[in-house]
Amino acid sequence: MGGFIPEEILENVRMRADIVQVISDYVHLQKKGKNYVGNCPFHQESSPSFTVTPEKDMFYCFGCSAGGNVFKFIMLHHNVTFPEAVKMLGDRFGVAVPDGYTPQIRERLRREEKAWKINALARDYFHDVLMKSPDGASARDYLARRGITREIISDFKLGFALPAWDDLIKTMQGSGIGVQDLLEVGLAVSGDRKTYDRFRSRLMFPITDALGRVAGFGGRVLDDRLPKYLNTQETEYFSKGKVLYGLDRARQAVRDTGYLVITEGYMDTIAAHQFGITNTVAALGTSLTREHSRLLMNYASEIIIAFDADAAGVAASLRGLDILQELGGRVRVLTLPEGKDPDEFLRARGAGDFKQQIEQATPLVEYRLKQAMEKHGNTPFNKEAVLGEMLPVLAAMNSELERSEGVKLVSSRLYTGYHVIADELTRFSAQQRKKWTKSDNITNNKHNIINRKKSDFGERAELGLLKLMLENTGKISQVTGELPGNFFKNPFCYGVYDKVLAIIQNSGFSLSALLDYLEEDEQQQLSALLMEPFPGDNIDAILAGYIAAIKRRELMQSRNALQAVLDDTEKSGDREEMARILQQISTIDRTLKGGKMCHEGRPK
Repeated sequence: MGGFIPEEILENVRMRADIVQVISDYVHLQKKGKNYVGNCPFHQESSPSFTVTPEKDMFYCFGCSAGGNVFKFIMLHHNVTFPEAVKMLGDRFGVAVPDGYTPQIRERLRREEKAWKINALARDYFHDVLMKSPDGASARDYLARRGITREIISDFKLGFALPAWDDLIKTMQGSGIGVQDLLEVGLAVSGDRKTYDRFRSRLMFPITDALGRVAGFGGRVLDDRLPKYLNTQETEYFSKGKVLYGLDRARQAVRDTGYLVITEGYMDTIAAHQFGITNTVAALGTSLTREHSRLLMNYASEIIIAFDADAAGVAASLRGLDILQELGGRVRVLTLPEGKDPDEFLRARGAGDFKQQIEQATPLVEYRLKQAMEKHGNTPFNKEAVLGEMLPVLAAMNSELERSEGVKLVSSRLYTGYHVIADELTRFSAQQRKKWTKSDNITNNKHNIINRKKSDFGERAELGLLKLMLENTGKISQVTGELPGNFFKNPFCYGVYDKVLAIIQNSGFSLSALLDYLEEDEQQQLSALLMEPFPGDNIDAILAGYIAAIKRRELMQSRNALQAVLDDTEKSGDREEMARILQQISTIDRTLKGGKMCHEGRPK
């Protein structure tokens, strides 16, 4: 896999791209011993099974078996090839990576880079119009009335699109950007008679991805025209359901605080950042998608939903709660007094009161219960309807303690006995058991050594021996001195060991470098193997046990082969040959019985 790029460049990128630092940009990690754990970004799970091991420079998910080194993570997360992943990390950490791509990959990268460039040029142009042009005065006045400072305007690169039908098109053509390019990135629209600018007479909000690249735009009118907001149309470079506004600026604050505030709109997020609450992002509209939720869960262990208090905002909050709870998130809902949105509240009351409101945000169960009771009422006839809405919420809670507290809350608000609610929940959970059965337990992992049948002691010993040698390369010479050259029978072990010897011969060995030479399934299997603990702390004793087990298997196989020959010899009546074979079998039996697993014990 590393053949496109010279090994010394791969190693340079690998050394600079700290795996914890890189993955922390996408996943909220918590230190646990020597490792870091978090929710897997590659599958849905309710409890963290994604582990990063900096000591081995690798990651592994015990739920979906995704695993590998820092390059593999970027490949999986961005759906790119190995050379592309190396290039992305090289660009980030200042390592020049040569172009070793196929023509198809090179063309796709060229188009993507061009899209980022076009959007960045448009952003800068819109920003200049807002800040310098007389035509941007109305937008400047609007932002001033909203209390937005010039510093924040510059930080978020806010802009203004002029009223003319083709102002941006003409400007971009002057920079060598064609109409077709503008159509592809969603900045222009093709009409019946001509092509025109998509955004006109609008305050412009550049929408950046998590890496800070301009993926698209949102435009807001300054009067009562509709639509009030207009986003870049869906393209291969932009999907509003997969982008969170302000995430690139919020990442560090989210890591510092451990939680993330999500608002409905651009202005709410901009106001929050201006008031120093920089762990705030916005969904593009009121719809929180599953992709949004996964993105949120990658960065924070707790999500505060701060949508508007109107009907649309409440509906969006409920949808978001359902998705985030399904993904295992800890969620609270921020409902501001007097129905204010975050922007209004911050301008009226300031950051201190807003932070206090965050601390008092309503937990998921309490919010859902409040909405259900407002919907159905709290009469004796409507309790069943309220409980019907709450049972799925309670059943989906992550811990028994949280579930018990939820049952206690529901029973007190409905004036119903605790055990009545608990019994109803037990019945509901039994009916839904298949739906809620978790499949991400480590014991279900197909690559786990402990799942292999006890009779496969030789295979288990091979896997353990491979792990031990990879983590203690100084033991390789000891192993090769005590075992025959072909001691690995398992194709996976044999293939990996063969590559290890080649790497050691040609360059310095590292686990991360080894992963670059393996196919995806091999990477997964090796990552799983390396994450498993040894059965003790005495490495020499463990090594001796593995060697003895493999020697025992060799002796057993030799004995079985001799027994087959003996059976055939008995039919021929050759007593002298039978005696010789029986002597060999007897020697093996004594060795097996005595536990003397050394070279002299093997039949000659």
